[in-house]
Amino acid sequence: MSVKKDQTQIGILGGGQLARMLCLKAHEAGWEPHVLSPSPEDPAAQVTALWHKGSIDNRTDLSHFFKNVDIVTFESEFCDVNVIQSVARENKKVTVAPSLQAIGILQDRLSQKESLVQCGLPTSRFFEVSSYQDLQKLYSQFPKGCVLKRRRFGYDGYGTFVLKSKKDLQNLNPDVFELLGGFIVEEYIPFKRELAIMGFRNASGDLVTFPLSETYQENARCLWVKGPIFHNKALFLKKKLKKYMESLNYVGAMALELFDTGSDLIVNEVAPRVHNSGHYSLDGLTIDQFALHLRAIVGIPLKSPKLLLGGYAMYNLLGQSKKAPKLSFSSEAHLHWYGKKENRPGRKMGHINHVSSDPDKSLKILKKSAKEFQL
Repeated sequence: MSVKKDQTQIGILGGGQLARMLCLKAHEAGWEPHVLSPSPEDPAAQVTALWHKGSIDNRTDLSHFFKNVDIVTFESEFCDVNVIQSVARENKKVTVAPSLQAIGILQDRLSQKESLVQCGLPTSRFFEVSSYQDLQKLYSQFPKGCVLKRRRFGYDGYGTFVLKSKKDLQNLNPDVFELLGGFIVEEYIPFKRELAIMGFRNASGDLVTFPLSETYQENARCLWVKGPIFHNKALFLKKKLKKYMESLNYVGAMALELFDTGSDLIVNEVAPRVHNSGHYSLDGLTIDQFALHLRAIVGIPLKSPKLLLGGYAMYNLLGQSKKAPKLSFSSEAHLHWYGKKENRPGRKMGHINHVSSDPDKSLKILKKSAKEFQL
């Protein structure tokens, strides 16, 4: 990512691997990004000279952070929009991208689903549900089963309950409604595979999209991605994605997680940020998701991404133990390591990419390469 160096001060809320990869791409463009996170050992804190200790939900920490930056962006939608909004009002010269209005809509699964319907994007039927009794009454409306999802702060399967039978419903602990807060219930969609697509938009309305990719989940976590995937509804979906981002006046990266039913593409969820499904772009496209997100929020013209070869794949390196990992540098894969100090089962420690003329060939190579890592 080569752009004209300027004095724009970019601030990133959060210090995980997504923030780390944003920092690394910012360096290539001549920016030294500010990062707000709890620990100097956080992945992003390790790769910036402008780390700020603090919490993204603490008003005092945010106030100090905002005074040092021109633009604020997010690693994750899991934040207190009201607290950030109150700080932003006192720092009107600071641009927040994506906007807090958009983040507020998309971090709540109820308003997110409503926004999809309003824009004509295909998604499953859904209802707001606030108690176990409500769920019992609504269950009969879902002959193929349903999915109960926490409205806020659910991720990687946490706060999600698949109810395919009345037995599943009976086995659900009614206390989840008190413990985890509000929920939506939505129709269970039988699908052949899961897909994802990403869009990037700047404040001028320029918009580019990535190819459609297949994503594979294991234990509710993304294990691998491959593509490009061709589908007869892909063009329709890209047009709807453009309309959707325009309707939200959205600036930055956005991912749509999809169900492929064979004949249709159904939107499962929206992620208002850089996304695991786009990590392959670091090696597989002419411009990656992190560079495009930075261009979008700063207001630099967006470059249209092109495939470097005919196919690509990405494989997540997930922790298998609490032991210190042993890395492999002998494989054909491109390694992206996150620098996390603590290893544990299921934790995303890094990922590997491969690019070739055939995505299936690339995925096969990555599966073999992943075995060389002792995680």
